[in-house]
Amino acid sequence: MINHLIFQIYAPFTSWGEPAVGEVRHSNIIPSRSALLGLVSAALGIRRDDNQIDHFNQHYHFAIRPFIANNSWFRDFHTVQAPRANKKQVWYTRFDEIRQNPLELETLLSQREYYNDVYYQIVMTETENAPYSLEQIQQALLKPVFPLYAGRKNSPLSLPLSPILYQGTLREAFSFADKHYQECHRQDPVIDKLLKGIADEYYWQQANQEDHFEVIKIQRRQDQPISRHRWQFNDRQQFSGHLKGSE
Repeated sequence: MINHLIFQIYAPFTSWGEPAVGEVRHSNIIPSRSALLGLVSAALGIRRDDNQIDHFNQHYHFAIRPFIANNSWFRDFHTVQAPRANKKQVWYTRFDEIRQNPLELETLLSQREYYNDVYYQIVMTETENAPYSLEQIQQALLKPVFPLYAGRKNSPLSLPLSPILYQGTLREAFSFADKHYQECHRQDPVIDKLLKGIADEYYWQQANQEDHFEVIKIQRRQDQPISRHRWQFNDRQQFSGHLKGSE
């Protein structure tokens, strides 16, 4: 039997970044692998400069089921002041960064994409020699060390992650999650409405799931962290499809 850790994500706004080129910061409607790894590592208290983070990023898989109400997408326009690049200068706070000579500040323009009213069920599995067990991660998601966000810091979570452990196939894990969280949110009109909507598309990383899912698309996403110090990411395959036998 395969061990899984199941949890939920819901926030008013979500922004799951794509590779940023230019002033437009695009968002995928599905959380990136790096975003989910970042959320879990923040809950565990792993700092970004911790040497163990690159090892941690290699040992977990995620599968995702989104519940989308109106597929509401919007773009936010930003103007940001920042000092001219100086690799010799280290800023410890935003206040220190901008309180320099006004002539040294430059204005940067950016547009950032968001989705709102999307609810996610996440199924997480561990690989051999994973640095943290699913039981340890469950406890961290219940009492996270650092604040958790749905992609960006202006997207705080609106629901507890409510992590639960489950043994079975990936298909069975999603079926269990659906029943469990529907029961949890029966008195919540917003989430209950989302859970009763159309959510027949699933996304996963592991290959060889054809016995349980009908693959309709294979995408390439550049969100597998290689080096946090050098900010490098590798490509990986993302499968999407439907449960076999589902109506």
